[in-house]
Amino acid sequence: MKEIFIDDVPTDTINLDYISSLYSENSFDISFLFRSDFKNSKILREYLLIIFELLWLDLIWKNRLVLIVDELNNNAIEYGSKQGEINILRFFSEIKDGKISIKIEVQDCWNGTHAKTASEMEKLRENRLEKWFENHNSIRGRWLFLIITKLVDKLYFKDSSEHWLIVWIDKTIEIQKKDS
Repeated sequence: MKEIFIDDVPTDTINLDYISSLYSENSFDISFLFRSDFKNSKILREYLLIIFELLWLDLIWKNRLVLIVDELNNNAIEYGSKQGEINILRFFSEIKDGKISIKIEVQDCWNGTHAKTASEMEKLRENRLEKWFENHNSIRGRWLFLIITKLVDKLYFKDSSEHWLIVWIDKTIEIQKKDS
């Protein structure tokens, strides 16, 4: 697994050549460490958009996955970690049989003012899905369950042994190769 600390990477090196060098045997396996600060969301988006281009994802899935990653990161920054602490985004993809399997994890520090455990997140999801989610019609309802639950194959919550909350998604997408 390649580990990249966002603070150590000049933004002018986030390019196709650098990202291509991280691709190995039909897969990416990268951990991005980033300070709990909203300005780092833009840098993570830049990395991921190049990765998605290399994986031949069509525009709709590039946009959806960026939206999902933004939501996961924003929740970690806003609720799960104090300003400036290190969060982790792990990205894994594998191409096999004309499909791409994507796993994205975001791990917060679990010490923010509104940090939750995995069991608390599961209870919150259950409550939202049972009592409110299906009847939600607001266009301003951008949040974890509303966005992510309808777009991914699986959404998981886990407490790490280091007392961090890990939220991750799994999604399998058919590859749309570009015409030469």
